[in-house]
Amino acid sequence: MSKKTAAAIIAVVLALVAVHNFRRAYPEITWPIITSSLSEPESPSSNGSPYKFYYDNLTVTEKQAYNMILDKIYDMPDKILVPDLNEEELDNVFSALLSDNPDLFFLGRKCSVKAELWNDFFSVDYIIEKEDYEKQKAELDAACDKVIASLTNRNSQYQTELEIHNYIIDHCSYKIEKKNFVYSSAYGCLVNGVAACEGYSKAAKLLFDRVGIESALISGTATTSKEAGGAHMWNIVNIDGSYYHLDCTWDDPVTPGKNMRLYTYFNLSDEAIGKTHFNFSIDPGCVSTGANYYEKNSLTFPNYSSADNSKLKETIVNQYKAGERQIQINFANEKSYKSAISSLIDKSGIYNVLKSAKINGKTVWDKFEGYYDNKDTYTLTLVFK
Repeated sequence: MSKKTAAAIIAVVLALVAVHNFRRAYPEITWPIITSSLSEPESPSSNGSPYKFYYDNLTVTEKQAYNMILDKIYDMPDKILVPDLNEEELDNVFSALLSDNPDLFFLGRKCSVKAELWNDFFSVDYIIEKEDYEKQKAELDAACDKVIASLTNRNSQYQTELEIHNYIIDHCSYKIEKKNFVYSSAYGCLVNGVAACEGYSKAAKLLFDRVGIESALISGTATTSKEAGGAHMWNIVNIDGSYYHLDCTWDDPVTPGKNMRLYTYFNLSDEAIGKTHFNFSIDPGCVSTGANYYEKNSLTFPNYSSADNSKLKETIVNQYKAGERQIQINFANEKSYKSAISSLIDKSGIYNVLKSAKINGKTVWDKFEGYYDNKDTYTLTLVFK
């Protein structure tokens, strides 16, 4: 053995002894996680949502960090031990945590990973004080329980989704306030009754989580023929084995002095929603139309001419009897839509239809307030008192 080799061995032994003595002297210090030795977690943390779509898209190291954070974050600690993460990995983990778990309403949007000796620790800004968290959590739980107690048929995923959609729209008003994250939370939507699109989407996911319906958040760009595009968030929902787009925010139009509830964006395919929503953050693969609101309720007209006025009259009567006051009709394509608008609106045919639509001998004409037509989605909405 050469003197150089012997010296190296002695140096290693002395280093190991020093580390051993240091660990005995400071047992409270957590020792480092060696990222290269991490293995694939057997499962995601049991905390938070049961449906963790974004977790599944993380790397092994990112999944480990995700689980370690989610296991501790509800106690709102100052820092949480994690593997070494670069800036991109940290962004992936934090984005996945916020997207998967709508009950993390107490988190801000600033986080970091800092090294302390040989360990790395995650820290995040909390937007409420720890003493307020339990109170607000109880309020959010109570709000969710109220919605769930109102559901009429938990055995039907479609009916359950429909009633959750309706509750959110009926009890929340749209408002965006970029510097106040409560508007982007399930708490803002379900407790305060005021939220932006992120709040609508997270409230829907939180409720779907609690009734056993798989869902995920999706973001992208949304625009209409009348408005410029902008960043937007909505949901992907698994109903009876098929995935659909659901946008509660765009089904709740801002109409001063009147609450409107639409079904324009209730269970759309990629193709259908692609007319107004694009640049998807994920590839949802929504191809089915079976649970689309119009198809499910026979409200789509493949073609339209004056010969369809009788069917339209029957549809209005049935929908009105069912309690709908914003009755939506869908047209299968642009040709059918333009034909209907020409016949019903341009040539005033809708008035003859409404005057002939009677319930208990009384026409619905007296209850008619107006209409909205949407050339982007080929829909006509008739509004009644």
